[in-house]
Amino acid sequence: MENKATFSHPANVLQPNLSVYLDLLRYFAALMVYLFHAGHFSHYRLPFFGTYGGLGVAVFFVLSGFVIAFSSTGKRRDIVDYFIARFARLWSVALPAILLTLVLDTVGQWLALSAYAPMQPYPAYKWIAASGITALFLNEIWFLDIWLGTNGPFWSLSYEFWYYAIFATLIYFRGWQRVAMAGLVMCIAGPGIIIAFPVWLLGVGLFHLLHKHVSADRTRLGLGALLVSIVCLTLYIMMGGSKIFTALPIAYPLANLKSWGINFWPQSYVVGFFIALNIYGFARMQRVFRSPSEQTVRLVRTTAETSFGLYLFHYPLMYFCKAILAVAQVPQGTFYVLAIYIAPFVAATWLSLKCEPLKFALSRILKTLFKRDKAQSAHGKDVPIVPDYPMAAPLATSDHERRLDI
Repeated sequence: MENKATFSHPANVLQPNLSVYLDLLRYFAALMVYLFHAGHFSHYRLPFFGTYGGLGVAVFFVLSGFVIAFSSTGKRRDIVDYFIARFARLWSVALPAILLTLVLDTVGQWLALSAYAPMQPYPAYKWIAASGITALFLNEIWFLDIWLGTNGPFWSLSYEFWYYAIFATLIYFRGWQRVAMAGLVMCIAGPGIIIAFPVWLLGVGLFHLLHKHVSADRTRLGLGALLVSIVCLTLYIMMGGSKIFTALPIAYPLANLKSWGINFWPQSYVVGFFIALNIYGFARMQRVFRSPSEQTVRLVRTTAETSFGLYLFHYPLMYFCKAILAVAQVPQGTFYVLAIYIAPFVAATWLSLKCEPLKFALSRILKTLFKRDKAQSAHGKDVPIVPDYPMAAPLATSDHERRLDI
């Protein structure tokens, strides 16, 4: 086993303009999901932007693959460092989200159980089991589809974690060990997770394509790719692309695999391709734009860092807000709609900012526990944490749209 991986430095790929663009893209994707869910809870859906929140699924898959490929390039890090960084990033929001969901669901159902119908309160053993399975990202492997209370969006973290694990086997192992370990991880994850893996790999491939041709001057090609991707994604949303693809004969083999624990729509591949094309186009023409100021970069980065929390906190917050409105006997109307749209957004954003420092504390704790080099840990050095781009989750099966129906 080769426990370290070394590649050439990737800094030339992620220039300030592209970095800012990716941050804006991930926040925009999370916001589309939020608006989509707010429309569901408030019964008032915003035109266009509040219509296809599921589009964020493919956005975050591609962005996640791109950033993980970037973070694993140009550094000589072993597999332990890799997983410490991944766990620290995921748990920094996932663990507070588990606690938040438990508290809000318990209190909210005590206040107004009708607001959570048809869901019933969890007994203690179910909370313990669901929390443990979710924290270990086992909630979606094979035939499992375990919800942590009202927080259905947790499904996507299971997908992302296993993509991290597969990617680790491909870059930190060699020869027959690589094949054996990758096969083992895929067997644990199950077909429902693996079938969407190509969308995540689009981001990995995109990074290496840009890295390979980093010095090429292809501004016109970039502009063309950017325009084509925007037009195609816009038409997809306006024309109801998910319904069109579902009706095609090619969709049937993939759409009817539920007996294997698969809930996937083949248009995810197409949408993922156009998102990758969009990023490729901007990357190729970013030299046309003036470099952003430090203040702009800092503002965009801070805003984008709330996208993970916005995604993972908002669903139980919306249910709780619905319960409060039921107790206050607030009727459907302007105030009701504004409360659903604004209150969970403010709360999720604030909680996201408070959780951000946790990833560094978790990094130190995990490194102290699992790294052999105790001397380095004693000096409080953190494993580099590269921002991950969470997978936005549209409504789950019991709501109006399936999880990957984008």
